[in-house]
Amino acid sequence: MRKLRIAVLISGGGSNLQAIIDAVQGRGLPVEIACVISNRKDAFGLKRAEKFDIEAYYIGKGNYPVEKDRNDALLATLNQERLDLIVLAGYLAIIPSEVIQAYRGKIINIHPSLIPKHCGPGYYGHHVHQSVLDAGDPISGATTHFVDEGVDTGAIIYQETVPVLTDDTVESLSQRVLRVEHELLVKTLEDFAYGRINRGGVMKKRALISVSDKTGIVEFAKKLQLHGVELISTGGTEKALREAGVPVMNITDVTGFPECLDGRVKTLHPAVHGGILAMRSSEDHMEQLKKLGIETIDYVIINLYPFKNTVIKPGVTFEEAIENIDIGGPTMLRSAAKNHQDVVVIVDPSDYERVISELESGANVSHDTKYDLALKVFQHTAHYDAMIAEYLMKHGKRNPYPETLTLTFEKVQDLRYGENPHQNAAFYKEVFETKGTLSDAIQIHGKELSYNNINDASGALALLKELEEKPAVVAVKHASPCGVGTGFDILHAYTKAYDCDPVSIFGGIVAVNRKVDLKTAEKMNETFLEIIIAPDFDDDALECLKQKKNLRLLKLPEISVKPSDMQKDMKKTPGGLLVQNADTLLVGEALRSVTERIPTKKEMEELLFAWKVVKHAKSNGIVITRDGQTLGLGQGQVSRVWATENAIRQSNFPTKGAVLASDAFFPFADSIKAAAEAGITAIIQPGGSMRDQEVIDEANKYGMAMVFTGMRHFKH
Repeated sequence: MRKLRIAVLISGGGSNLQAIIDAVQGRGLPVEIACVISNRKDAFGLKRAEKFDIEAYYIGKGNYPVEKDRNDALLATLNQERLDLIVLAGYLAIIPSEVIQAYRGKIINIHPSLIPKHCGPGYYGHHVHQSVLDAGDPISGATTHFVDEGVDTGAIIYQETVPVLTDDTVESLSQRVLRVEHELLVKTLEDFAYGRINRGGVMKKRALISVSDKTGIVEFAKKLQLHGVELISTGGTEKALREAGVPVMNITDVTGFPECLDGRVKTLHPAVHGGILAMRSSEDHMEQLKKLGIETIDYVIINLYPFKNTVIKPGVTFEEAIENIDIGGPTMLRSAAKNHQDVVVIVDPSDYERVISELESGANVSHDTKYDLALKVFQHTAHYDAMIAEYLMKHGKRNPYPETLTLTFEKVQDLRYGENPHQNAAFYKEVFETKGTLSDAIQIHGKELSYNNINDASGALALLKELEEKPAVVAVKHASPCGVGTGFDILHAYTKAYDCDPVSIFGGIVAVNRKVDLKTAEKMNETFLEIIIAPDFDDDALECLKQKKNLRLLKLPEISVKPSDMQKDMKKTPGGLLVQNADTLLVGEALRSVTERIPTKKEMEELLFAWKVVKHAKSNGIVITRDGQTLGLGQGQVSRVWATENAIRQSNFPTKGAVLASDAFFPFADSIKAAAEAGITAIIQPGGSMRDQEVIDEANKYGMAMVFTGMRHFKH
């Protein structure tokens, strides 16, 4: 590769000249400094040049008193060096018009501010920094730009910002800006050397735009063009841009190859991916692009075919779903994200403003921004692929536990904190199966939901879905049911749930499966509740409940929809993940009475109600109920007899004539004895213990009825 041959013009110490020399010698910058020229005889930069055996010339008033002679001498000296570029690095003199005409587009300057501020006649050196401080600007910086007949009016090449500190002086600000000048000047020369900037004076930037979500794309494209970016597009995006009067090049003009296979192949071409993936800092890469006639692509703005929106439509066919799997889009996004040090990649329209804001500030898109955008791309394409894999697995009813498991969720909201205030947290929802879940609930009043609110409310909903036959209310505290009631209307059911444990319901979550009316709302308002979830609220009930400004009211019209058989239950463990299908069943095929006394019809109805509740109690779990109301709940105990004794002891009502449910078998007969002594007449449990017969015998001893469900419901 031929080196970029330059002349450096200076007036002072030549620190920018030294930065170029250091880059040439230290990092192989492909630049040859043909000569150094100064308009001041005593400029230290001339000595720097001599030290490194660089031709050094003094062309000033001392040896050329007449201006025309000086100008002629300058032009003649430049002409003899066969230059690619002239670099003004602290050159405090006006470039003659004949030099500008001879080298138009080949003269650049480094200026110590963010042009167009603090520039023009008289703005040089410390004068610039004093002006910045006097103006109270929060940022300053440096600019490389082409030189024209004006003073600091040529086209901007690059800019880099420098924050102005509250205690800055002219000297301190000057030093920090100077360091940025050195870096920016070397970057500019590097980009000239590698062909990233035309030596004819035109910045070569191109953007490839292909979006399914066209929100804001026309305005964004127009702003890119204002910054000299050439636009390339395809299909509907190209049509939208053209209709808005935005000039755009078709992708076939880049590839030289027509779209084919009904548009399935458009961008899968070396002219596209070579232009994206080439590392601009690699001499070999840039030389290959030159030989192949490929130009770089510097912005990739793409969002993908709407696969999710397609597959959730009622009646969508498998063929429609497959056709909406994007291939070219993810490929270009991943290419651009991999090469993000050189390419700005945007997948989310909300990021347009961030990019334009940086461009309009006079700077290039920052490395931090490009890194963030690349990260978002890989997150997005991983999410996209995971959605497709999940759809195919469910559609084909394949093994739900593959060798590698990739899950994807969509953020609902950031949370104030996690389970405790020192923990960070966010709430995510599943992509497909959210009907009837908390993810689909609409908050119509109250404070923002917390981590614990969401966890507790989800538990309340899971239990409520078991009780769809009658008006039902579930009260939950710390993810455990504290009161459950069914009744002839929702007020009756709520009263039952409340009366079970008026203490624990304070600060709890209440879920109901019927519309909340005014009388129920008034009753609810008598205690402090965190959340009420209902399919709907009467207008007057809503007004009543809204009197409590912090009470969270959630509307979930499809509150009774149960989870599908395909839904998974997951639990994170250190270093792993436990995955199982959701516990959607209630009893096994072997539901049967095992005692001498068979339960009455009323007892059987009550036993099944109790069984539904205990299914959602923490193990070891015992639930005592009567007449569609929980009386006592023993949960989370390490001993089943302790859970039984707790349930009996905590009941606010006499337990005579009640029934008892146990989430797992009784290992000993001690719980049966305790239940009988409390007046309980019937028990429901899974069975399956080695001592089942002892337990049955104990029940027979007290004339109790006992039912085996053949299905355990541990909940940990």
